[in-house]
Amino acid sequence: MGEEMKRIAVLSALAFALSGCVGNPDFDLRVKDSEYGSAVFRVASIMANVKCELWEAANSVQELPSFRNDTDLKPRDSDRPEPGREFNLQNIFSAVAYVGEMSITLDATEKAGTTPSANFFGWGSDAHPLSVTAEASLSEVGHRESTTYHSVDFERLVKGTDVPAAFPPRAPCRTGTELSGPLKIREILQAGLVASDMNDLSVWPGNVSNPGAKGSGVEDKYSAGQIHAVIDFTTVSSVSGGPTWSLRHFEGPGKGLLSGSRVAKHQLIFTFIPICIREKHQRITATLPYEYKPKLPRGAPRWANYLPPCGTASAAENKAVALGRAHNVNILERSRELRILQ
Repeated sequence: MGEEMKRIAVLSALAFALSGCVGNPDFDLRVKDSEYGSAVFRVASIMANVKCELWEAANSVQELPSFRNDTDLKPRDSDRPEPGREFNLQNIFSAVAYVGEMSITLDATEKAGTTPSANFFGWGSDAHPLSVTAEASLSEVGHRESTTYHSVDFERLVKGTDVPAAFPPRAPCRTGTELSGPLKIREILQAGLVASDMNDLSVWPGNVSNPGAKGSGVEDKYSAGQIHAVIDFTTVSSVSGGPTWSLRHFEGPGKGLLSGSRVAKHQLIFTFIPICIREKHQRITATLPYEYKPKLPRGAPRWANYLPPCGTASAAENKAVALGRAHNVNILERSRELRILQ
């Protein structure tokens, strides 16, 4: 029995030694492969897919429905608008300038461990048989997280006369390794604009219904047309196993000898806010609500006529406030997510 006990001790020591292999996990979903050899390229893949979907979404010409503000949801107008005024994302974003922020969180957790078990049998006598079962476990967890924040200017996404637009993607979207989606950013933006088109109950900034009132009226944290969304991608992978040796008086260390798991959670949070009316629409009135020529596209929300022209001092102030507000919203959302996980 002495030799068998020595063998058991060696196996147990080997099992516990093998469990101590967890380190700081990489941000890539797979450890290594020939195409993406480091986390840097994984991050580039995420950014490329997000930018590609943003460009596709902002330049979508799919016509959106425009309803009456009633529960019967009948179409508001049956006549066709002039060319260039159709209700779609490209026309809206070519008229209304949006800015905002998106945050990208990369979160990876790796766990490795061992759960050896042994069954000692055949001891004692026929009259008094003895069997002993022993189990042990040891696990280690490595966790790594990083969040980056990026400003987004829709004037760089949709072509106009005021700001040079970014080049369209040369390759199809949703072909990268990370966040290959579809993220469905287009549907999120479309839903936000359809809801804004139907909202004639907005609280206007600056007490526009009472121009004699002092102060700004509505606080900066409130904004008509703000679009906010959270997109999560989680990948879970695990493996377990181990050999089983059967000796005269021993069976072990069991199939649960070694185990490992990896959870990779990628999260995209964005907040977009309208700030001004782009250059191709010229303001022709000096009092609120403004009128623009040519007219804003069909489906442009009613609050759009309360936005100043881009290039003015008030538009620059709106942009600075909007970027700060978008960052605060994203920070609050991230804090809420962390509280839920605790």
